[in-house]
Amino acid sequence: MKNKIFLFTAFVLLLNSCQKTDTPLLSEQQIVVSGNGTTFYNDEDYLALLELSDTAKIYTITELKHSMNGMVVIFNKYKDRAGSFPTLYNVITNVAYNSLINSTSPYADDGKAFMNEFAKHYVRNLHSYLLGEAIEPAWQNYYQRVADNQNSILHLAMSGINAHITYDIPFVLLDIQAKDEFKLEFKEYTDFIAGAYPEAAAEMRLQYDVKNADEAFKIFGIGDFIDGIFGAGFTTHAVVDILRTESWQRGMDLMHEKRTVQQMHAICLQSFKEREGILQAGDDAKLLN
Repeated sequence: MKNKIFLFTAFVLLLNSCQKTDTPLLSEQQIVVSGNGTTFYNDEDYLALLELSDTAKIYTITELKHSMNGMVVIFNKYKDRAGSFPTLYNVITNVAYNSLINSTSPYADDGKAFMNEFAKHYVRNLHSYLLGEAIEPAWQNYYQRVADNQNSILHLAMSGINAHITYDIPFVLLDIQAKDEFKLEFKEYTDFIAGAYPEAAAEMRLQYDVKNADEAFKIFGIGDFIDGIFGAGFTTHAVVDILRTESWQRGMDLMHEKRTVQQMHAICLQSFKEREGILQAGDDAKLLN
């Protein structure tokens, strides 16, 4: 009799173990943009990511910094392809935070508002991705490329930059009701993007073994030549300046009602797609490794 009870108990324990193993992770149940390149997180990390990416709880740049730092720790733990852009962006976030938190500029509050809303465009779409909800087109491209597992980590990171600068900025300027006078502060803030590229490249190499980030940000040999004439970092700043000037003007077109939001979505999405084509060509040529 005792043997039968022992065998029955062992069977029940084995059955329970099998049932636990067969239960899908929460992330597997929720993330719908998925494929061979998708990372699924254990339930604890998944719930932590949901909490950190809840923009309803991000009111200041201090809270934003906390959220970004926390999310990147989880992404890097898994070497998650979806973490390629935020790993790079978090370096910029920390640099921008350290500058803006001590700023005495009369437009410092506008700068902080811009930084917060700018980052929240990415964070909000991450939250939607985690919950299997609708994602904005530029960020849908990012997560689909992550899932398809056909592009390099550096390509993914630069696709995120493309989405953030080309697609997000005009609407961020509208969100914060930016005035023409904010342009100089806006220029200073976006200089962080260019100025932090050596640190960002180093972090990409550390976390994802990306070897070409520094060269890609300088546009390879072209940048070396131009930087040799005008100084280190000139090329990266020049590229960012071109992109941000265009996005600034588009934001002002929204503010001054020269374009409707619907029209601007179409314009920005077209520019975004054209630049994605350039990135794909670079990836195909094995330049973005």
